Amino acid sequence: MLRRPRLQHLLPLSAPVALLGLATYASWTPDVAGRTVTAALASLGAATAITAFAFAMDAARVRRAFAHLRRGGGAFALFDSGRVQRREQQQHETVTQLRRQVEQLSAIRDLALIANDDVSLAPILERALTVLGGLLDAREIVIFLADGPERDALVAVAHRVGERTRVSAEGDLALEPREARRALDARRTVVEPSRGGLRAAALLVAEGEVMGALEVRLAPPPAGTPAQDPLELARMLEGLAKHIALAIRKPALYDRAVLDGLTGLYTKRHFLELAQQHMAQRRRRGTPLSLIIIDIDHFKRVNDVHGHVAGDAVLAEVARRLRGAIRGYDQAFRFGGEEMIILAPDTALEDAAALAERLRKKIRQEPVKAGEVEIPVTASFGVAELDPDAMKDPAAFIEAADQHLYAAKRNGRDQVRSALNPVEPAPVEAAPAAPAESEAPAVDAPAGGGLTTSVKTKRARRPRKKAEPALDAVGEAA
Repeated sequence: MLRRPRLQHLLPLSAPVALLGLATYASWTPDVAGRTVTAALASLGAATAITAFAFAMDAARVRRAFAHLRRGGGAFALFDSGRVQRREQQQHETVTQLRRQVEQLSAIRDLALIANDDVSLAPILERALTVLGGLLDAREIVIFLADGPERDALVAVAHRVGERTRVSAEGDLALEPREARRALDARRTVVEPSRGGLRAAALLVAEGEVMGALEVRLAPPPAGTPAQDPLELARMLEGLAKHIALAIRKPALYDRAVLDGLTGLYTKRHFLELAQQHMAQRRRRGTPLSLIIIDIDHFKRVNDVHGHVAGDAVLAEVARRLRGAIRGYDQAFRFGGEEMIILAPDTALEDAAALAERLRKKIRQEPVKAGEVEIPVTASFGVAELDPDAMKDPAAFIEAADQHLYAAKRNGRDQVRSALNPVEPAPVEAAPAAPAESEAPAVDAPAGGGLTTSVKTKRARRPRKKAEPALDAVGEAA
């Protein structure tokens, strides 16, 4: 059965065929000439009908012709206006979706660059919120980090409202998690309507560990603009959350590699790497570089008397006081045991000694609480400034400060020693020679006039070992 458009093509061609048929009928006569003309006209009519039918049945040509007509071509264009509008709408939606995908891929690239460029949490959070703010038309974006022994508490560490951003890598911004809490409890992405907009939260998961949650509140769409598809928003947030989690995890991995777990100070290995860099910078630029080495006094006695748990508490508290008292560009390291090091760039010996004195007072200002026990703590300090000619490597630099530390220990502890106040080693006195047996005993003449003899023994007494000062005795700084 022919479709309607093909019948419309056949109708104009049927008129010539009908005229030929009528002419054939009129020209018929019984003689030879009449029969010949009638046969010719009949053949021409049949050929015309067959040609018209073949053209109408040519499906490919007809489809191209009608496609051209539907697009508005030709004088007799046949098209469905509603169908054209629907097609245009589909094309617009496809272009919009592709644009969103390109913007999302660009945001993911920016997040990956953030993770590669920085290892500090606060800058990573701030830059991540900037990327999200440019991608999402959001009224509010919050990043929560998991906290607590069970990792079931959420602490807000980054908050963006409009163009205003707040970041606190160490403290809580006092924001209540709503969708983030539901996402954490359900272990899935949550999208809910809210006053014409959408509220959503996705978990920040890196290598199977839940790092926190990303919470977003979208504003209502402008008039005439279609609303955000909840499923599309959920997929977008999940993709972004993965990369944000990886960016947040990097500082934790970096800290785990370069920070001592007990004290929170940088490790000895990290010190050796940074010391090489600072020493090279000192040789190139000529800026001063100083080193402070610190040793907690009588730390072994703390472990023996109060136990190693109390010793760990003392180490952690001393390190905390050091971190709170050093300057922003100084770096503190745990060198080993109870020894700690401060690397002070752009600092001459006089300023480094003054810094060490402030640290000494900070450490001894109050006892360390270890459970129910309060332990008085002091420390000895050795300070040295780098001499590029005499100190070729970090070991020589440390040795220079270590010599002053030994001097502080020998001189009574709880003090700062450097080349500014060196301690001269005490002269070694020769032991008195024992008197010979044949020698006469020494005779002392008392003031009273009588003679009293006192005989010195042949063997000199062994000098008593000087008792170490008590643990709670605090000496004054030299």
